[in-house]
Amino acid sequence: MGYQAAVGLPLFHFPMLSYDMFYLKTFLFISLTLTLAPFYILILLVLYPWRQIIGPGLVRYYSIICLLIYRVKIDKVFHYKRFAKVKKGFLIISNHSSFLDIFVLSALFETVFVSKAEVKYYPIIGQIAWLMGVVFFDRRSPRERRRVLKTVAKNYEGRIISVFPQGTTGRITERLPFQRGIFRVIELNPEITLLPVTLHYKEDQLIAWHRPQSLIENAVTVCQQKTIHLNVVIHNPVTIEDCRDKTAAEICELVESSVLGPFQNEYP
Repeated sequence: MGYQAAVGLPLFHFPMLSYDMFYLKTFLFISLTLTLAPFYILILLVLYPWRQIIGPGLVRYYSIICLLIYRVKIDKVFHYKRFAKVKKGFLIISNHSSFLDIFVLSALFETVFVSKAEVKYYPIIGQIAWLMGVVFFDRRSPRERRRVLKTVAKNYEGRIISVFPQGTTGRITERLPFQRGIFRVIELNPEITLLPVTLHYKEDQLIAWHRPQSLIENAVTVCQQKTIHLNVVIHNPVTIEDCRDKTAAEICELVESSVLGPFQNEYP
């Protein structure tokens, strides 16, 4: 598969060319979103009973075009057969480096996401996300966390849901720890399968959105790159059989070591 994206320095150090690429790619992204959104919303409303089935497929094509706009090239997907052998109805657990991660996972897996509640109120994108069954939650509320766990455990069948358990973005070298809460889902529904996935960007040190960088600064940085290279590693699925007698914290540690393990090596 081929796609592409971008990177840089603080805003006041960027040459004019960097701004030109930022404006161009942002214009293309917004134009694509505004062009497709009315059709997507109409399709999802007309076919409302089947929205959770067709929605991820629609967004997959949108994500592929977005990866082309940002010039993200997926160099290799390791162990793709592991995904192919798992029937729909599982939870993807991935590290989180960039806003590009959403496009990558959507393009590869036709997945929906567990997302912060604010996204629901984003113009256009929020409405489409709600229609296609994205699971929203308020991270500040313990009650909300329990509700999300029950929602995922109850409605996982026939769906692919993705979670970023680090809770924020960061560079590979930061090795941000996983939050263990989501791993309690396997206790609520032993039938669910966890699929650990590693997203390893060659330009991670440049394009990862990290503190104190703002979203705009990161977007300019991303748009500066001629091409962004990415490897995706699909690890062995984790089922209840692998987790018997393990606590949520132990399951979290098991999956975290799988996902972050490849980061110990240089980009191939």
